[in-house]
Amino acid sequence: MQIGEFAEICETKISVLRHYDKEGLITPDFIDRFTGYRYYRAEQIGIFKKITALKKAGFSLKEIKSILSEADNVPIILDQISKKKDEITSLLSNLEEAKMIMLGVENMGVPIVFEDKNDLQMTLTVENPISDFRKSCALLEEAAKSQDYQRISYFKTFGEPNSNEIDIVIDILKLNSEMKKLNDDINISFENDDVVGKWEVVSEYAVKDDFYAEINTIGTIYGDAIKEIYFLPGGESYWCYGWTKNYLICDTGDGTSLNSYEVENYNGERYMFVQNKSYYYRRGGKPTVLVLRQIDKVEYTKQGIAREDDINIPFVDDKHILGKWNAVSYIRSKEEFDSEKRDDSDFLYFKNIDFLENGQCISQYDNEIIAGDDMQTWTKGFVLRKWNSTACAYEIHQVNGVDHLIMEWKSGDYRWGGFDTDYYVFVRD
Repeated sequence: MQIGEFAEICETKISVLRHYDKEGLITPDFIDRFTGYRYYRAEQIGIFKKITALKKAGFSLKEIKSILSEADNVPIILDQISKKKDEITSLLSNLEEAKMIMLGVENMGVPIVFEDKNDLQMTLTVENPISDFRKSCALLEEAAKSQDYQRISYFKTFGEPNSNEIDIVIDILKLNSEMKKLNDDINISFENDDVVGKWEVVSEYAVKDDFYAEINTIGTIYGDAIKEIYFLPGGESYWCYGWTKNYLICDTGDGTSLNSYEVENYNGERYMFVQNKSYYYRRGGKPTVLVLRQIDKVEYTKQGIAREDDINIPFVDDKHILGKWNAVSYIRSKEEFDSEKRDDSDFLYFKNIDFLENGQCISQYDNEIIAGDDMQTWTKGFVLRKWNSTACAYEIHQVNGVDHLIMEWKSGDYRWGGFDTDYYVFVRD
């Protein structure tokens, strides 16, 4: 489920989840590289409840992180709680609640009935739905997601009119624990369609009917996700997007997908409904519905919509930067910097950078070498990548006598997706 849904189920704010991620308490199970969506698993709800219970009991985040690392060691958990009772007697009631949650004693209290239909699909029924239909739908959706199911139908009702015994039913699909790699054949011939222009991302829905009923249980597009998608003339690709008639083509670098679409007019606006093969699909579920609204029919160009930095910065020498630096980790913010973190070298796309005299530098991205003053140079504080018009700031931090270079990584996410920069961390060769 997306970060917004997870936050709603856990009754918290997105900012809290981001902070816990930075602190290493609970991290997203998956981050979609081209939408920016952060996804969490249903079983992580329990982890969040443990964090909340321990925080209410007066534990610091550092203490909580230590306790979670011993989550399976009941004696240690009980010992920590006992010590906290001695320290803060006023939090005794909250500590008892935390004790119950840490030991797995909790009451879900959601009156849900499962009815098997076949090996892949079941039906959920709320036995005693509350009077408000939308709240009942949200309750049903929450119960399904908390048990790792995807809703694949609209909400159906059964019962007598004006009755308090109306059942609300959804078809659901159990999600796999592992995510499959997207590997659609995207090398298909281009066929034109009347979709050229800018399309605003409205939201993502479980099924198309949710859009018309104004029921959004997946979540609104948040600040860390894309705002618009451009359909360029001739199906030209930019960033991770391309298109041909009836298909939005996605190539995120770790997978390729053909996402079918249909266009409809509604309330005087033109909408596109994309069968989005994202998180749920990769876990064996069905595509969700990404809804776009057409803003204009302008024939944009790839270069025209790209964000460009000022790279006309004069050369200033920096003797301390000279030499070859090897990438050791990739982070999404400087606050995530950890001198002990080391990512798998096969995972890192940016391999190394060699700073030479007089502003010259050589970079290796995967198996590609970028060199030459017409491609990139450096000046104190910046690597000037002329080939994609970005100025990547760098800074050096010394930890335990070891220099760590933290450099901005301005990829297509930055140039076309509207995201903030990511970062690579390097150490000297």
